Amino acid sequence: MHTGDPEACAGCGALLSHLSELQDAAGVGAGAVVGDDKSWRCEFCGHENLLKSFSEEQKPKDEDVTYMDGPASSEQESRRTDFSESVVVFCVDVSGSMGSTVQAPGGRYISRLEGVQMAIDQQLTKLAREHPRRRVCIVTFESSVHVLGDCSSSSVILSCSYSNALAVMNDAKRFHLLRPVGEAVDAMREKVRHLRTLGSTALGPGLAAALGIAMQTHGSQVIMCTDGLANVGVGSLEGAQQERAAESFYNEMKDIAKQHGVSISVISIEGSECRLGQLGILADATGGQVNIVNPLRLRDEFRSILENRILATNVRATLFLHRGLYVRHEPAMTNVVTREVGAVTADQEITFEYGVNRGQSVVVATAPTEAGAAGSAEDMSEEQSRVRNPVDELEWLPFQLQLRYTAADGVQAVRVLTQRRRVTRDRSQAEQYVNVRVVATHAVQQTARLAEEGLYDTSHYYNVGVSRKLKGWASESPEDDDVYARYDGYCAGFRKNVRREAKSRPPAPPSYAVATHRTVPVPSLATASDEAANAVYQAKRKTFF
Repeated sequence: MHTGDPEACAGCGALLSHLSELQDAAGVGAGAVVGDDKSWRCEFCGHENLLKSFSEEQKPKDEDVTYMDGPASSEQESRRTDFSESVVVFCVDVSGSMGSTVQAPGGRYISRLEGVQMAIDQQLTKLAREHPRRRVCIVTFESSVHVLGDCSSSSVILSCSYSNALAVMNDAKRFHLLRPVGEAVDAMREKVRHLRTLGSTALGPGLAAALGIAMQTHGSQVIMCTDGLANVGVGSLEGAQQERAAESFYNEMKDIAKQHGVSISVISIEGSECRLGQLGILADATGGQVNIVNPLRLRDEFRSILENRILATNVRATLFLHRGLYVRHEPAMTNVVTREVGAVTADQEITFEYGVNRGQSVVVATAPTEAGAAGSAEDMSEEQSRVRNPVDELEWLPFQLQLRYTAADGVQAVRVLTQRRRVTRDRSQAEQYVNVRVVATHAVQQTARLAEEGLYDTSHYYNVGVSRKLKGWASESPEDDDVYARYDGYCAGFRKNVRREAKSRPPAPPSYAVATHRTVPVPSLATASDEAANAVYQAKRKTFF
């Protein structure tokens, strides 16, 4: 990590970098200036910053610098651990519908619960062999919530009020002292084999219990598997009045999970409806995965989730552009945008799209007025003035990404990546350097974000428009052409899901500009079909790298 504290621009928050130019500070800012003070005109917003007692040697030398942003909090200190010792909580639906069966190869029929049992059994064995220090907890829910813990003793039925999420979480916290899976694996496998189906679906209380246990250890994971609509206690999705309260509950669980560095994955069983659009926000916001899975494929899904190692939690990404640019698809036209990412795994990519902000243009004189002065815009003729954007005269443009995160040991850090790119005013030259993988990834993710807001028509037309350009760019290289073929196949399936969902919705705003600035209320993904919601959440994480 870089020693010392980063210098932040008072105008926009960008950090001093190896690209920043320092000048003697004479006459800059208020107050007395001494000989070793420096001034820094921010390369992003143009603000003049005074750096007290600063030398050129203190300026970062590299484009990629990491600073400590703060020590672990007292709470994080108390639960500090390496990710290899973090907790995995399997939160399993054992309601009556989990007894439904599917035909397996060879003609045998297995129940949905048996598919879950086989998946957990396989992962317990794998974790005990490869990560014996990790700890595993099992929570099941039907009409009641059962905490099996590490299966070293009898399971406990939580007896608190299931309509009070915090009461459930507090009741479950006492089970956070778990043996390493290497020691507990045999007892856990035995308990899992004896799970039976019964009753209704207390999904909300089950989730609260699982989170109450997982939040005790930074970097933990909750894997929730269900086949039905929550209908008992907090988080119930039966009835309009309960749905409104449920939305608040799931948002609260999402925020608590993010705050404590917990990743939540949600798996729905194929052939069921569980309102995945509502449940999926838990995974989307915390870095978990969402999927609809055939019971025969649950082992692959559980393995995929647990093999996707968490690198950091509480990740927040802030992009800084030159003031003459703006980040597209944001509620307001701005050159600085922040995204809350949550927990981050090795397979995640986030992208931004930007353009020239003509709203930043100014009128400038191109010839003196009769009085020999520049004059005002009103005094100039059309020949004497022109519109100029701040980037028009630049040969290079700066870009900075700040990644604030919590590391495995609880320490908070900020990684700063600052680069510059040469400006070209030749479109054909720019298109020669298009990275097809980046554009394909961004196009799918942005298409999904528009669909998530209920802007199904806008999502469709945006994707079709980008695809036409991408096809031309990809044709120059066999490797890029292969990427485009995979992208096009994926988008065809996604658009099919979106079109099916759009037929059941009111028409979206016809103007993309209107939709982009969020002036028209649209239906949320929470009420979409599970198939459509799953397609959207999958696409938001899709990459072509």
